[in-house]
Amino acid sequence: MQPKVSVIIPIYNCEAFLRECIDSLRAQTMQEIEMIFVCDASPDNSLAILREYEAKDERIHVIAFEKNRGVSAARNAGIEMASGEYVIFCDGDDWLEPQMYARLYAMAIEHDADIAFCRVFKDYAHKTENVPLGFATGTRFDEASIRETLIPAMLSKENDSDELPLSGYTPRNLFRREVLKKHRFREDIRYAEDLLFIIECMLESRAAVAVDEAYYHYRFHGGSVTKRYSAHVPKSHDLSNDAIEALLADQSECVRRMTIRRRKMAVTAVRNLCYPGTPYGFFARVREARAYMNREDVRRWFKDVRPLSFPPKLAMRLFLMKHRMAFAMCFLFTYVFDRV
Repeated sequence: MQPKVSVIIPIYNCEAFLRECIDSLRAQTMQEIEMIFVCDASPDNSLAILREYEAKDERIHVIAFEKNRGVSAARNAGIEMASGEYVIFCDGDDWLEPQMYARLYAMAIEHDADIAFCRVFKDYAHKTENVPLGFATGTRFDEASIRETLIPAMLSKENDSDELPLSGYTPRNLFRREVLKKHRFREDIRYAEDLLFIIECMLESRAAVAVDEAYYHYRFHGGSVTKRYSAHVPKSHDLSNDAIEALLADQSECVRRMTIRRRKMAVTAVRNLCYPGTPYGFFARVREARAYMNREDVRRWFKDVRPLSFPPKLAMRLFLMKHRMAFAMCFLFTYVFDRV
């Protein structure tokens, strides 16, 4: 069977959710798929589970790393093995609706698009959020509108906001495999690596199409990397943003929105110091935050912002960052804000 879609799934420490993920992939209404699982030397029982499923479904292929190499290396290994007309990614602790790949593939073919992308669900312990896409189903972006409309929407909102832009969730995007030939995930970027890769592929594409329907369930749980301290922040943010800016240097709206994106991620860098798993005591967090906030480039990103023009909570964060009030920022992120 020649697969229409190759699905690449990096696996690390997701034993508790892995069977649900695999079952949702095997239940896809599109049968012509191959599932490439890349076990990144996971210390739990994930590899044993993968081998069990590999033995009973010929569409499943397992790559097992002997040493942990990170999610980018795992995805890249999957890309090398993929043989489908289109390629998509999935995370091992997430799951998806049965019609997802059939629908994205049909839309890509109908609109002769190199990329088709859909809504996602955010699944929390006590609620599920259907995240707006911002574009109607069937909206087709040619090369010009990819650069002028779609990519700016992925960088940030038009102004500083607590709302998220069109986020770079890799698993929501179906890519024509030809588009991926020149591109791989950067393995030196261990956090927020998705958007750079997506933008590189979009700049290579002739067309993209929106599917304003939610199919992918992005699960938030205690082990989610977005809610725990990461030693790769802010270095990975800086590497990713620098590379994105270099790609988009001739797009004035993208350059403007990159400053907004940088401010948002600077706040995240301070918040990261206060997340569960942080190795820093409170006063060490303050010292680390102060050193970061005093960086020349960070000071520049906040220089012209006018905090009082924004809603109170956002205004407070922007004000504290602009005036480099590290103690107050760490106190708020440790004891007041963002505790869920």
